[in-house]
Amino acid sequence: MKTQEHYFHVLDAIRGMAALVVMLRHTGYFWGNWTIPQSYLAVDLFFVLSGVVVANAYASRLRGGMSTGRFALVRLIRLYPLYVLGSILGLLPVIAAVLGLLPASIQTPLPLVLLAAALMLPLVCEPNLFPLNSPSWSLFFELAANLAYAALMRHLSGGVLAAIMLACACGLALVLHADPGAGLHGGFSPDSMLVGLCRVGYGFFAGVLLLGQFNSRARARMDGGAVRAGLCATLLLAVLLARPSAALRPWFDFVAVTVAFPVLIYLAMACRLSGAAARACALLGALSYPLYVLHVPLGRLVNGVLVKLPMAPVPVPWAGLAFVAVLLPLCWLIDRRADAPLRRWLLRRSGAAQKKSP
Repeated sequence: MKTQEHYFHVLDAIRGMAALVVMLRHTGYFWGNWTIPQSYLAVDLFFVLSGVVVANAYASRLRGGMSTGRFALVRLIRLYPLYVLGSILGLLPVIAAVLGLLPASIQTPLPLVLLAAALMLPLVCEPNLFPLNSPSWSLFFELAANLAYAALMRHLSGGVLAAIMLACACGLALVLHADPGAGLHGGFSPDSMLVGLCRVGYGFFAGVLLLGQFNSRARARMDGGAVRAGLCATLLLAVLLARPSAALRPWFDFVAVTVAFPVLIYLAMACRLSGAAARACALLGALSYPLYVLHVPLGRLVNGVLVKLPMAPVPVPWAGLAFVAVLLPLCWLIDRRADAPLRRWLLRRSGAAQKKSP
């Protein structure tokens, strides 16, 4: 997460922390069903971060003539390999169900499931849009926002970005008014796609706007970052660990997504770190995507094996600690030894790596 002059260390750390929070939420069977209360909001952090990163990396190239098609190819190369790996891992229980080894979890014919997964398209006939790997719903919405940004980038003035964010915020408010009990925990199912669209629309274009504001106003005031980084961590924990009442939860979610997270990201962008702290942030950033896209299918596979063993119920939290102890190094190895080299090779073969900023 860098510009020509600055590397956004703390944004890498936030991205890694958000992935860990989502992982804890989706592997509750390892933790006695304990979870961080507002952990589903971590996805909104990803959307804001995506806006910052994509605008930072591609704005000058798009202005310089990079086509929307080439941009789409580069983004697919970034996301698709690990998405496919996660989908393949998620396919194993489905195959086991077809063989009669596990209960059926998908009602849609398997060829249609495979076709939708290969094309990275949601299955609106299933309770979960991406039944092979449920977190993929956010990747689908993120790619849609990426493509909209590339197609409209030349028209995205500050006023237009603010108008998009206002429209999405109004959409979120209407959703909360219609069904306050669900909060903003939506986007992963056919009946909550509007929630996902508004969440990514607000978060992604807020990130684009934040980068523009940072480049024009805050870059000259970057500091050592220790106090600011501590403030960011405190704000993040305060939001995710909060336990608002049922009556307050919808509006707590709304304020977190529309105000607290953009403020958090803007503060984090101005933090300058070095040494061990910077390396730790970079490590968290490198782990974030493989951790996010692989934890659900790997967790289900491990849990499925454990419950079949002739032993007592799955020991918690020791099973969770062992799972994390294996998962994090595995994600690091996959990123370094498989995903990154494959993406470099694909970029060279496609010619996408040839297109540099003017």
